[in-house]
Amino acid sequence: MIEFKDVIKEYPNGFRAVDNLNLTVRDGEICVLIGPSGCGKTTALRMVNRLIDVTRGEILINGQPNDEFEPEVLRRQIGYAIQQIGLLPHMTIRDNVAIVPRLLDWDEERVRQRVDLLLDMVGIDPGIQGDKYPRQLSGGQQQRVGVARALGADPPIMLMDEPFGAVDPITRAILQEEFLQIQQEVGKTIIFVTHDIDEAIYMGDRIALLRAGRLVQYDTPDDLLALPRDDFVREFVGTDRSLKRLHLISVRDSMMNNVPCCDDDATLQEVTACLDRHHSDSAFVVDAGNGKLLGWVERPALVEYGSLSEAMHHAPAASIAVPEDATAREALSVLLSHSFDLTPVIDAEGVLTGGVSIQRLQDLVEEPGIHAAMQRERGR
Repeated sequence: MIEFKDVIKEYPNGFRAVDNLNLTVRDGEICVLIGPSGCGKTTALRMVNRLIDVTRGEILINGQPNDEFEPEVLRRQIGYAIQQIGLLPHMTIRDNVAIVPRLLDWDEERVRQRVDLLLDMVGIDPGIQGDKYPRQLSGGQQQRVGVARALGADPPIMLMDEPFGAVDPITRAILQEEFLQIQQEVGKTIIFVTHDIDEAIYMGDRIALLRAGRLVQYDTPDDLLALPRDDFVREFVGTDRSLKRLHLISVRDSMMNNVPCCDDDATLQEVTACLDRHHSDSAFVVDAGNGKLLGWVERPALVEYGSLSEAMHHAPAASIAVPEDATAREALSVLLSHSFDLTPVIDAEGVLTGGVSIQRLQDLVEEPGIHAAMQRERGR
């Protein structure tokens, strides 16, 4: 656990970069620091590992003031990843990742095993790329190596200062997803600095919004979006905060299981009964043998053609449905693009498992704290 207690960073000219910051980051959480340029987020981050000294107040690491550690000892226990990556150009990828373990006097076999494990974890083949130099890797690959190096000695705490800010948007999204998967395995306590509210919402368990060195609001992403404390928070998170909330909610949590559906060998009477039962003018059609989504049928077409086989719209499941692990925002996109009232949901095999309606999505964005409640139910 990391605790900021009345922390102030004041410079000789009287400027306060951080002003009475009180903040607790719980074990295993990602706390994102965000705010306008010059708000003090990077200064706050660097005070944790004493790259910048605290003027007043204290920062506790598992209950112990961080100024009771020698700076070098402290930094070897805290992973640090930055936007500029900071790989040493004259050292191989393997040697860059091995820096901290070697400083801790690990034996070479243990170092080798740790480096191989970490490079594999971040998607770098140690056998092929381990002996290359940073200049021989792409920007995204270098960023992966930077994360691996920060994890080098298996530190309980990681500090990340815009670690994905120097790569293109597509690579950035991939790195964010890969890092969250790694975090599920390793469960580090992380302070993550970004200037991008979308990244903060996606990455953070809790978000600390700073302004002029002061903490304005510290909340879960969902509560920050649903319950902004003042006009500054409201403007900072954006007018599309309802759409941002949908990005936090999974389809699995928002879908209905009982949706209008019929087998592809159903009779006209069976399909009509299904539509009547659900008070619907359309139904999804699935393979009678395996339940995979094949398309949909509408009541007017049934009346016109007189049989399901002639009336149904055939479509690849991937083009009209969303997977169970998609976000509610992705479901909304499919709803709008196809003018559906209900988006079908499929599992990894393409089997229809439910649907998401426009009304359900509207209810979700109007209900404060629903994402946090869902996470608590799952015991996150």
